[in-house]
Amino acid sequence: MLGEAAHDFVSSKGMAEVLVKADELLEVNPGDTKHLFFEEMKRIFFVMREIDSADLDEEIMEDFLHAIDQVSNVLQRIEKGKHKRENLGTSARFLRI
Repeated sequence: MLGEAAHDFVSSKGMAEVLVKADELLEVNPGDTKHLFFEEMKRIFFVMREIDSADLDEEIMEDFLHAIDQVSNVLQRIEKGKHKRENLGTSARFLRI
């Protein structure tokens, strides 16, 4: 209905990888808050499986759309940063050759 997903579907294996990543971040530096990102993404996944369209009234949808717009902007910044780092790494390899 909304079109194809830009990424592979979420699977149990993928969620297990997210859990491992969050746990590893906690072990490395318990004061680092990066694990919260992965924990919240995991929570969103599990909540999505339980929600029916009947649970979504206009007020909730308005709040959700406002919040998801902000989350989407942050995710886009993360993706851009990742691509930029990857491109810099590729450029650095070409400069060494």
